[in-house]
Amino acid sequence: VLVAHCDQTSKKDIPLRGGVQWVGSPGRLPKTPDGGDFVIVVNPGPQDQWEECDKRTRGAGVSVFLNSISGGWTYELGGPLKDYEQVYYLKRVSKGWVFRAYPGKWQALVEAPDGTTVPLKTYDERPLLRDVSKLVRDFSFTNYGLMNDRYAKGFGGRL
Repeated sequence: VLVAHCDQTSKKDIPLRGGVQWVGSPGRLPKTPDGGDFVIVVNPGPQDQWEECDKRTRGAGVSVFLNSISGGWTYELGGPLKDYEQVYYLKRVSKGWVFRAYPGKWQALVEAPDGTTVPLKTYDERPLLRDVSKLVRDFSFTNYGLMNDRYAKGFGGRL
């Protein structure tokens, strides 16, 4: 198992077990990965970095990209590499979440005033972000009104 990271933070103090090896940036892979290798790429940034990591790890048996929390490279759901499957996905939308855990379906979840999540709809295929956002927001306003505003003190009682 080879773990490449795309940030400048030193990982030398993180203990690894069982043949797992930090390799630094993807450009420092000790060899070209082959079908027996499992490669994890942590926190790739801009589009060109995703593409470079993809090119360098293409021969691996399995490549996993752990994307950054911001996801600032797209306004849609999913990553910048179209031929990769999102196996675990959690993205905040206004008043709720979009969630998927492979092999399950995509889900639109609304966040209730008490902090629980309510599943609204499941999708066989990756939905459009704007469709999920509208569904969640409309449901929240219709069912909870102003009592579901997590940013305003006194509304919903969560702050």
